Amino acid sequence: MTRLPASLLPEGLTAAVEEASGARVVAVRPRGGGGASRDGAELDLAWPDGRTASAYMNYDVHRAGAGDDASFLREAAVLRALSGPLALAGVRVAPYYASVPDQRALVCGLVAGCDRFGAITDPVQRDALAADFMAQLAALHRIDIAKQPIEGMGPIESADVFARRRIAGLRAGNSGRAWDPLIHLALDWLEANIPADMPPPAIVHGDAGPGNFLFEGDRVTALLDWELVHYGDPMADLAMLCLRMLFQGFVPLPQAFAAYEAAGGHSVDRARLRFWRLLFQTAFARRSRYDDPDAPPPPNLGMNLVYSTIHRRVLSQALAEAAGVALPPVAMPDAAPGAHDRSFAVALDDIRDTIVPRLSDQQAAVKAKGLARLIKWWRAIERYQPGFHAAERLEISAALRRDFPDHGAAWSAFCQAVSDGGIETEAAIILCNAHAAREAALLADSMGGLAETRLAPLD
Repeated sequence: MTRLPASLLPEGLTAAVEEASGARVVAVRPRGGGGASRDGAELDLAWPDGRTASAYMNYDVHRAGAGDDASFLREAAVLRALSGPLALAGVRVAPYYASVPDQRALVCGLVAGCDRFGAITDPVQRDALAADFMAQLAALHRIDIAKQPIEGMGPIESADVFARRRIAGLRAGNSGRAWDPLIHLALDWLEANIPADMPPPAIVHGDAGPGNFLFEGDRVTALLDWELVHYGDPMADLAMLCLRMLFQGFVPLPQAFAAYEAAGGHSVDRARLRFWRLLFQTAFARRSRYDDPDAPPPPNLGMNLVYSTIHRRVLSQALAEAAGVALPPVAMPDAAPGAHDRSFAVALDDIRDTIVPRLSDQQAAVKAKGLARLIKWWRAIERYQPGFHAAERLEISAALRRDFPDHGAAWSAFCQAVSDGGIETEAAIILCNAHAAREAALLADSMGGLAETRLAPLD
């Protein structure tokens, strides 16, 4: 349906897109954005010379998504290059039209294809498509950036420098009210275990995997969502493939790795892959700050909470594995439905049965489903959180050999002990895992089939 654009996009964005692209925006159709981090819209564009095109625009005017302004500039730069000067490298992307850095808006041509790899039922098609996707990563990693640096991507830096900078950035962000013992412990391990044998840097997509590419049949038509692109270790892309498989199915990793190597990719180094996997999990697992009045509102709070909570649970398990810590079972006290359980159920029924079916605006439907996830979470908090807090207070009391009047005091003392080194690392990791497991249990109903997702085996 064609609608006037001015009322459907943030103020000033339509005019900015027209100035950057040289085209007139003649129609806007709001759509869900890139995952949980960005808003989106389809645009119909018309140039003065008579050319027309349909385009897709991601935008993040509140800067609530992944990365920063420099990341956005790198994303725009690599898409501009792969659409033009580096097109012969064979990496398939949506054609670049324009970017608006001050609103983090990126406009590219629409590309035919489906993004639901997990919906493929034909095993022959799955295997062939997975092999073509891994060949696309291999082609990206083969680009000689020493000979063909990308204008706008910034200086080329070695992968170990990138790792140290990311760790330092995460360390700086883990402060104040947002300080998190799980992030602190993970960064300690990462800082002590940066691989010493990093290869020369390559272009790393940064978020490669199912859901971030379009396909037709057994052929990839475009790699999507480049907002985390950087120069670095090719194993970082294979690590991100592992993380994306938490949310969408793919072929077994040994099969994917073999296809990547057969297509001319780098030799797969599982030790380096594990390091990057843990680093990226740590970045994704940062606590949400959406109750902070100074934090930007997310495009989809329900899905943001689901993703970050899954990453926290998986991070706690992966950190324990890396540190050689055996995790005991986590106590999950049951409880009767809360006092407001019926009200929550009525609201959920209204969203499912009345509101979503009547929404013709796809973006609004996505946000309505996100609200349903929040209502399920609030219902679980009312029912289970008091018992979870009581169990955690007792566990912290036993670990610190002190009694605490309430959960808040116990958790504050535990955080202080982790920060000061006043608790053994093994005990701290076990308590962080229990905390993350209970957080995930509160969101289990919101997660649906993702509630028990685990990292796929590398071998």
